[in-house]
Amino acid sequence: MAKIIISLILLLSLFSFSYGAYNCNKLNCSSKNTKCRTFSCTSVVGCYYTDKCTSPDLCHNSACNASTGNCTLTTISCNDNNPCTDDFCHPGYGCYSVPNSCDPGVICQQNCNDNDPCTYDFCDALNICRHSETYCNDGDACTLNTCGVNGCNFTKISCDDNDPCTADYCSTLYGCYHEPIECSIKVPCNIDSDCNRNNGCETFTCNLSTNTCDYYAKNCGGWPCINNQCTTGSISN
Repeated sequence: MAKIIISLILLLSLFSFSYGAYNCNKLNCSSKNTKCRTFSCTSVVGCYYTDKCTSPDLCHNSACNASTGNCTLTTISCNDNNPCTDDFCHPGYGCYSVPNSCDPGVICQQNCNDNDPCTYDFCDALNICRHSETYCNDGDACTLNTCGVNGCNFTKISCDDNDPCTADYCSTLYGCYHEPIECSIKVPCNIDSDCNRNNGCETFTCNLSTNTCDYYAKNCGGWPCINNQCTTGSISN
């Protein structure tokens, strides 16, 4: 009888280990909270944190004051120190520069051409040659922009995230986004919070008849959900 009991205990221990279940009460994740980070817990992933201060786009940096928890948002400088380019920042893909109408010959008295189709050659105000990377951007967030021996190349990107619970799309403005669809996946659960994947575009519930998670798309009133939040306007696909 004792051998049977020991075997059952070992079997239950193996079952718990194989599913990687975390005891959130023991972990006490919230005790790790700081003024800049909030910690949460699920039995599937254990402790995870969310930063209080995040950048809204690629044109800003966000920092959190560890003493006060106040967020500071600063604008990124896109100045490339090239008098013959105008410099801009796009919230979706960051800094870029375009040639302006200046006359490089007036600024520079030497030939700065390095015969590389992937560099933009110019001379700065100190009469020093500079070679910046060619601006290969077609304005389409669904392409990978590269430069080769023949100049710029634009290759369509794949947005497949290998997640059976999302439909994958690409917006020319925002790039890849993944809209949750109704599905069930074999994530073990006992309560709804076990199913939390920290995805702001989906809702979830623990199916107590199967002890697995069911996922659904968040209701955004007909608008797409991108980067964990509902949008307030249409996007281009």
